[in-house]
Amino acid sequence: MRSVAEQADGNFVGMWRQLTDLLAQNPRDTDPEMVALGLIQVHQLSSRLDDVERVEGVRALARRIQSPPLVQLLSRDIPAVASAAISGAILSDAEWSELVPEMTVRARGFLRARPDLGPLTQRALASWAGADFRLSGHVAAPESPEEQSGQPAAAPSKIGAIVQRIEEWRRNRDAGEAPRLPLGDDTFVDFAAPILEIRFETDDNGAIVWVEGAPRGAIVGTDIATAAYDNGPGPDAYGAAAFHQRMPMENARMALRGSPLVEGDWRVTAAPFFDPDSGRFRGFRGLLRRPNIAEKPEIEGESPEQRKRHGESMQQIVHELRTPLGAIAGFAEIIEQQLFGPVAGDYREMASAILDDAKRLLAGFEDISTAARLDAGNLPIETGVTECDWLVKRVAERLASISDTIGVEVNLSVAGPVRPFAVERDMAERIFSRLLSAIIIGGGRGEVLHGRFKTEPGRIVRNKFTVDLPSKLRSFSEDELLGSGTLIEEDIADGGVSPLLGLGFSLRLVRNLAHKLGGDLRFQKESLVLAIPAVQDGDMDFRDTGGD
Repeated sequence: MRSVAEQADGNFVGMWRQLTDLLAQNPRDTDPEMVALGLIQVHQLSSRLDDVERVEGVRALARRIQSPPLVQLLSRDIPAVASAAISGAILSDAEWSELVPEMTVRARGFLRARPDLGPLTQRALASWAGADFRLSGHVAAPESPEEQSGQPAAAPSKIGAIVQRIEEWRRNRDAGEAPRLPLGDDTFVDFAAPILEIRFETDDNGAIVWVEGAPRGAIVGTDIATAAYDNGPGPDAYGAAAFHQRMPMENARMALRGSPLVEGDWRVTAAPFFDPDSGRFRGFRGLLRRPNIAEKPEIEGESPEQRKRHGESMQQIVHELRTPLGAIAGFAEIIEQQLFGPVAGDYREMASAILDDAKRLLAGFEDISTAARLDAGNLPIETGVTECDWLVKRVAERLASISDTIGVEVNLSVAGPVRPFAVERDMAERIFSRLLSAIIIGGGRGEVLHGRFKTEPGRIVRNKFTVDLPSKLRSFSEDELLGSGTLIEEDIADGGVSPLLGLGFSLRLVRNLAHKLGGDLRFQKESLVLAIPAVQDGDMDFRDTGGD
């Protein structure tokens, strides 16, 4: 026969198991105060059970625990209980990621051992990796009273604290807010002024582990090796490819999310560094900076809805202008070709000039419409393939007239073999014709420029087109070329020919289209480099026939 004490202990075990079983089912519709009372009761009863009973009770709930607050409570128990709770819980990726900042170092270690972690949880764990592994490698004071004793801490004296905690948990989850991470610095730094530059260093996996110029908690753990998806953080395809190829990146686009201090678009310039003794790759060091005015695709302070409305308004204006202009071009063509009868030579020449101007204006309207749709985020990108030889021939034919008029020769060569572009033909022709027409117009009479196509092998295969900058443009900075003020337009105009919408508009349009396709337009000292994704599959012997 059991003693009274043994019977009482058995009752405590049963009560504890019943409560944990109920709470494990995550009763979301239950009054938060009732859930808080249940958590407090579990907290209190835990001290009446020995370690083996608690471990067995949690293991019996394997694959049934769906309550983040219960997981948080159990993860602060002894290691065996914490391990059983974390390995046996079934939470969403978002719920795990929100739990990470509330866990102990030891609990986060158990969570890292799970094989089914989602991207949000992996990113949250990465942001704590520096602090966790540094603590685990040194003798450090326990982070909480319960770790000192190996038992749960005493229950709080008031229910209100836990009720408030649960309500805050639910509000943050419903609002989709990112968990607030501690800065981890010994001294507090006030970042009252806008942050314009951030120096950083990554590990060999691409996670930022050191920053200067911004709060550590807002930047540490950010990944520069994985291209951003949808509206998430990360670099563009060019930056991610540069990291994996261990190549320097210059002015790659980078998106940061989370803290309002760093939220938004950035440009990253960085280079790899290696261990001086072993030569082993250690990571990247570089600088994050805010984009300049010429690099910003939208007006500062505009919401996505406002940009969409402005883009739609611009498209409507272009449509209203294009309709009468198309009619003028049609009548000019009728006169030039004498479709309705004989026309005097002077009138035919005038009609031919009107037709050329109308075609030029229509091309400009098409560029404005494309830029507006890009800005509004509703420019569809059709899939397709464009052979490099076809593109070279097509662009050469299209630009022959303007090249002869200005007296600038552009020699295009292919460092074969070159993979096909992973872009449909119309888009590829538009991008390269706009770029080369701007380059030709910026050249001086009698100048000979060279353009070269080449495939860059790597994890993300891209075709790189390098073209000489005209001598008149080499003295201008990137900001001046993209801004393309009146001074530049007057300087590059030759024989009355100048870019219809400005040199800066043409270059910005080419770069924004390249970014939309996963490529980039970069400025070098005496050349422009346009990178566009190539067809990824298939084997190819990448033989180089010359230098860049």
